[in-house]
Amino acid sequence: MKQELLYMNKNRHATWLELYFDLIFVVALGTITHLLTHTHHGHLESGIWWHFILAFIPMWWIWVGHTAYSNRFDADSRSHRIVTLVLMFLILLSSVLLSEQVVTNHVPFVLTYCVARFVIAGMYFTSSLVSSDEPIYARRAAIVVAIGALVSALAATLELSWAMIPFYAGIVIEIIGYLVIRKIAKPVDRDHLVERVGLLGIILLGESVISIGSSLGGIVWDPATILTAIIGFMFICGVWWIYFDSFPLLIESKNDPNGNAILFSQLFTYISFAILANMISHAILEDLAVNDFRIMAAIGMTLFYLGKQTAYFVNLPEYRRDITLNTLAMFAVLAVSLMLSESRNILFGAAFSIGVYIVLNYRAQVRLYGKVHL
Repeated sequence: MKQELLYMNKNRHATWLELYFDLIFVVALGTITHLLTHTHHGHLESGIWWHFILAFIPMWWIWVGHTAYSNRFDADSRSHRIVTLVLMFLILLSSVLLSEQVVTNHVPFVLTYCVARFVIAGMYFTSSLVSSDEPIYARRAAIVVAIGALVSALAATLELSWAMIPFYAGIVIEIIGYLVIRKIAKPVDRDHLVERVGLLGIILLGESVISIGSSLGGIVWDPATILTAIIGFMFICGVWWIYFDSFPLLIESKNDPNGNAILFSQLFTYISFAILANMISHAILEDLAVNDFRIMAAIGMTLFYLGKQTAYFVNLPEYRRDITLNTLAMFAVLAVSLMLSESRNILFGAAFSIGVYIVLNYRAQVRLYGKVHL
């Protein structure tokens, strides 16, 4: 029986199930984000950055797999809902298995992750049979995902030091496969894709606000702490402003018809949201050595602009010069801020750099498009 896809609908929006899926995904990511929370004598644990990034990537890739599939083949059927709920459970289970015990026994996480990937492969394969829209692409996508999952599954047979090679090789193979088969795919539903990307982003930013609130519990309130919390909130508001200010331009663009630049670049942006949330928390608590704080601020801000600007650089050629110059101006201010001697002062400088970018970007949008879009 052929299914009527949401791809065919005008004025399509994310479904309630997709919103639920994003919420579960963010809850799962909370386990990973927590890795950057604890300090020992003012320092983060050795190797924690690699642990954080390497744990984040496979979870994000499951989200990408479901989002890319849903954009083209979601019919909001009962079977799709059931399979998505199963996938959500696997995401939660994966986040639990990504605790520190993964260092001593990585096999359960690897197998759970691979099962999730095979579920996505099965969704594609099923759509190739029941959908009249892009059956060849759906079948090839199923093969790509299945091959990547099989390669990643080899990690369960190896020691941890060697297991990471086939595990992440499987993800790379899938990415390459998606780029190859995109030639036979129809353009993505851009409204839906940008909305999905933005919805997850706003939920992750909400986690940053929660981080500020939790940091204020049990501390000594004084003018410096209150001011740091206010600046931290203004910083997150500035990140929100920059991130969403030009979103309509991505919808209107005719470049990047498969939306790969929009979807894949969010890895850097979403990682940065987790880092910046922890940065604000550490600035309020003053529990992180200033050099470690500088590293966290530099990594967080760099990843944020790398992820955010990549999508615009690919999709909006006329915008490239302005976003490059504006970003360089922002980093110049940030570089000066990183030389300050206290964590809260570095946060103040980073917030000021955000303000500088907002002003410059406003002028660029008015000059190029005659309006601002937010």
